[in-house]
Amino acid sequence: MRISDLRPWLVSFSPTTLTSAFSSVTLGTALAWYLNGIFKPIIYVITLLAIMLAQAGVNLVHDYVDYSTGVDVLYRASGFAHRPNPIIDLGLNPRSVRLVGYIFISITIAAGVYLAIVVGLPVLILGLAGILIGIGYSEAPLKLHYRGLGEAFAALAMGPLVTWGSYIVQTSIYLNPAPLLVGTSNGLFTLLILLGSGALELDASRRVGKLTLVLLLGLRRVRYLVYGVIASIYVALVSSALLGYIPYVSLVSLVLIPRTLRLAGPLLSGDEGEVRRRWRELRKLWAGPFSVRLVILAILVASMILVRLIPWIP
Repeated sequence: MRISDLRPWLVSFSPTTLTSAFSSVTLGTALAWYLNGIFKPIIYVITLLAIMLAQAGVNLVHDYVDYSTGVDVLYRASGFAHRPNPIIDLGLNPRSVRLVGYIFISITIAAGVYLAIVVGLPVLILGLAGILIGIGYSEAPLKLHYRGLGEAFAALAMGPLVTWGSYIVQTSIYLNPAPLLVGTSNGLFTLLILLGSGALELDASRRVGKLTLVLLLGLRRVRYLVYGVIASIYVALVSSALLGYIPYVSLVSLVLIPRTLRLAGPLLSGDEGEVRRRWRELRKLWAGPFSVRLVILAILVASMILVRLIPWIP
């Protein structure tokens, strides 16, 4: 097989979205080192690859379902598309897309079994809960993303659950609330991203009966949700610092609040016509929070290292 034949598949994994998995796994691992002085590099690599494969697999399954229901066909016709569909845009076989998605998910489950042997059965239960959310995001019978529930469950899975699980496999400590609180900010960024894509897909979703959170609430109410989400992202970070879970110096990340608000600008209008007119800006709400989240991750990890090296820094 030529490298050019692999390119459509690599693009189909939606590499930008995989930074969600990277952020949460790395954050949970960094907390294990900062709070407990534990870092197991091999476990980190296994966990990271497993979660990234899981997310790539869920992306493929989701794209297959959105193709088969017709929502992505209508969405592409609108001209608003924020990322390629592997079947429509990249010409991949529908059955192959779904099959590869489930192969990736199966590999993740195998990695979970290994981690359960090393750490304990509860890790596998936590991992299977995440897999259930991922598959149920699009697939029947749950079809969470078609019932107005997908965004919230995705935020839970890709934020607190992954951060918590990544902390547990490093430390074997289950009851520390730190990774759940610190990981909340990551999950809320996922929710913000999905609200942006839901607004872009508004007309297509409405025509096929896909009940996204944006459709369920309506854009007027969504703007208040967006304000709440952005406030909660940074409140979670401040609360984490006050509780000693992350260093105070990491609160330099609060300078990113204006950037986050600017990204959400089109959604804050609360008007469908305004959202359609500003669709190019709205596409930045899908892509932008990934980079903002990575900057916050870099600040958190760097501040943890700095405080460990120079103890008098708060």
